[in-house]
This record gives sequence, structure tokens and C-alpha cells, in this order.
Amino acid sequence: MPPPATFTVPSRFAPPLSVASVNTRWRSAALATPQLWQSLAINASTRALLRGLPYARFCETWLGRAGGFPLSLSIKALGVEAANWLIDYIRASSALLRELDLQFGSVLQILSFPPAKYPLLERVSIDTPQGGILISFLDAPLLRRVKLSKYTARVHLRREQLTSFRCDSIDVLTFLEFFRDARELVSARFVVGYRIGSGWPRTVYKLPCLQSLVLETTEDHEYWQMNTVYLGALQNLRTPALEDFTLIFPRRNERQPREETISRPFMGFVGQTPLRLHTLTLSFMPVSTSTLILCLRATPSLVQLKLGPTEMIDLAEFIASFVEFPHLLLPCLESMHVVNEAGATNPTPETLVEMLSYRWGSAIGARRRSFRMALANSIPNSWVVARIESQPRFAELKAEGMQLYVGKMEMPVDDL
Repeated sequence: MPPPATFTVPSRFAPPLSVASVNTRWRSAALATPQLWQSLAINASTRALLRGLPYARFCETWLGRAGGFPLSLSIKALGVEAANWLIDYIRASSALLRELDLQFGSVLQILSFPPAKYPLLERVSIDTPQGGILISFLDAPLLRRVKLSKYTARVHLRREQLTSFRCDSIDVLTFLEFFRDARELVSARFVVGYRIGSGWPRTVYKLPCLQSLVLETTEDHEYWQMNTVYLGALQNLRTPALEDFTLIFPRRNERQPREETISRPFMGFVGQTPLRLHTLTLSFMPVSTSTLILCLRATPSLVQLKLGPTEMIDLAEFIASFVEFPHLLLPCLESMHVVNEAGATNPTPETLVEMLSYRWGSAIGARRRSFRMALANSIPNSWVVARIESQPRFAELKAEGMQLYVGKMEMPVDDL
């Protein structure tokens, strides 16, 4: 992925290098403008630009031109040869760092960063080395946004001041401890791992500011164990301001869990007062059609639904339920996005068009303003698409202003 827009990727065709190369006067002006040199991103492609110059020296020279202005540094695919330099550089420049984006690649040893003060640091993103990392941001009073590939006790954060946190690997006990402290969170994403032992803490953690939450599990353990860990934590959370909620289940399904182990904690969580969800995304949810409908009935405020791949859902039955239970099933829904790459039963063209037409013209609840159904690229699915698009009412709904798409999957829009 490209670095964020806040980082400057060195290029002869973009400022500041393009400005400095015009003539001597422009070069002097560029070198005398410290704001042009506050930000730097180094990755595998930009290292070729250096033509053998050690990029440690390049980084120091570039950022040194920023004077005393806050610094933003992004280094990707960082190998062993630069790790020690980076540790020393961050220690020496910690007082000026505003943003850090580090990816350590194949570094196997534990990297230990000495304690430092980060008075200006606002955002940190670290792809943890395989050996682990020891670093402390306890003295970073402005730090609000953190992204980690793995969160362990060796990464010290002032959780109580964070507003955005993303972690691609965290054990469930640390996950709960995080919510105990991080009451200012507005946006969070967690990939939650396995928990050894039984029973759950009875403490309820209130997150009054949380608006967006994504929960996912790892695929390192038995399927039923992951789901127990994954959803059991919901009983400990109270999120009255939550608007956007995403649950991503593992793709593997060798051992299906009992459906009530999924539906009960889910409905208990989304049914808490005064929660009024706006957007819900469910991916690989291993429940039957009837259980899915039961879960959705617990979210009457929902405006946008995204349903990722699943083999257990009968899409024909699911789509028909919006006509059969208009008062009970998502009366406020305006947008639906369905992805079927896992072989679930597709709705018949007649059922789909009837549902769209009914909800579009019905006085009950909201009008369906957008519908997208993405299918795996196969010959049977191409026939389904052709039959749906041949329905006269389908074309009429498009002409009336409804945003409609039925066709093959397109990335990244259909990556639910």
C-alpha cells in the first residue's frame, strides 16, 4: 500500500526535488523552505532513487533541512542493516517527530527502543518485526492514532488518550484490558486471537465515544474456539454511540459452532439501549438464513447493510423476507450490499425485482436507494445476471434513480 498522503515520497518529478532541480535560484529557495522537508517516505522503490547512497544518511539530510519543524517519517521494508540506525535516529529526533510509519520486514531479533519523550507525536503505525519490539509511548501526550500489526505488553501506550486504534493481532484478555482503559476511543479495529481457559470477567466496560468497531478473529485455532472467544467479549462492552459495526468470521468452517453461540451475544450487543446502528457489515457469518433474519431484526435502525460471503445463507429466502416482513425487518434500510463468492443460493430474478420494487415504492420505512449484489465469476452466475437485467422493472428502477448493480465481483469494492 502507498504511504499516507501526509508522507512525501522522493521523486524527481514532484516537490521538493522537482523544484530544486529547476535552476540554482529555485534550488536555494527550496533548501531555504523547511516546510518542504518535514515529511519523508522510503520504501523499496524509492531506494533505487538514491543510487547507492545509504538511505540512513539520505533521511538525516532530508529531514535535517526541516529545521525545528515537526517531522513525519515512513520507512517500509526495513531490513536488519537499518534497524540500529533507526533506533538511534528516533531517540535523537523524538522531540520533533509528529508521525511514524515503520515496517520492519524480515527482522528476526527483538528491537528495543530506549525510553524517549515524544511531545509532538500524533500518529504511529508499526509493522512489528518477527522477533518483537520493545517501545514506550507513555511520554507522548498528543498521541491519538495507533496502528500495530501485533499488540503485546512490550508496546507501552497511554490507552486512555487514544481516539483511533487498529491491531491485526491481540489476545482476548489484552483486548478486554484495552477497553477497560481506552474510554476516548472513537474508531477501533481488532483481530482477536485465542483465549486459554474458561469464564469471562464480569466487568462491563463503557465506551461512550466509540462510533466505529471492527472485530475479526485469527485462523490459528479450532473454528468453534475462535467464535467463542470472538463473540464472548461483546457481553463486556457498552457502546451507546456506535454507528458502524463490522464482524468478520474466519473462512474456515471445519467445525460449525452452535448458532446460539453467535446469535445470542450478537443480539445482546446490538440490542443495548440507546444503541442505534447505522451500518452493519457481516462477513462469513456461519448461521442459517432464519438465524440471520433473527439477528437483523434486532437492528431496526440500520440504514446500510453489507453481507459478505457465506455458504449457509439462502439468498432467495433472505431477499424474499424483506417483502414478507416489511414492518419487522430493517424498515429504515436504504442500502444493501451482498457478496456471494462462497456458493450460496442466488435469488430468482423475479424475487429480487419484486423486493426492490416493493421497497422502492412502499410507504413503509425508507426507500431502497442502493442495491449491489456481486457474484463469483462463473457461467451459472452470468446467466443469473443476464436474467435479472432482462427484467423490465429492473431497468425502470434504474431509470427512476435507484443505484443498482448485479454482476461479477470487483475489488476492492466487494472485499467485505
